Amino acid sequence: NGRTHTPPGTRVTVTLAAGSGTARVTVVDAGPGIPVDLLPHVFERFARGSTSRSRQDGSTGLGLAIVSAVVAAHGGDVSVTSRPGHTEFTVRLPLESVAAPVEAVHS
Repeated sequence: NGRTHTPPGTRVTVTLAAGSGTARVTVVDAGPGIPVDLLPHVFERFARGSTSRSRQDGSTGLGLAIVSAVVAAHGGDVSVTSRPGHTEFTVRLPLESVAAPVEAVHS
């Protein structure tokens, strides 16, 4: 989305951090931001930032809905904050603890 919905040359930064049983992926761009009226709906199916964007132009409005569903299926959450010059998506996923090896029992 940072590449598709921001002007060419816009800086996009991705970070990964882990701690307190959670992995966090953050994607920040310095683009124009998400319109205020769209912001509460970006994770809904078929949400599009512009009526000029269409499926023929490569946008179905499903990408962030799919991200939200996949993250939720893994016990995590995704959020967004946005203002002109700074849009930040954060994905939080629980880290599974490393289980002790299980011995195979053969009969």
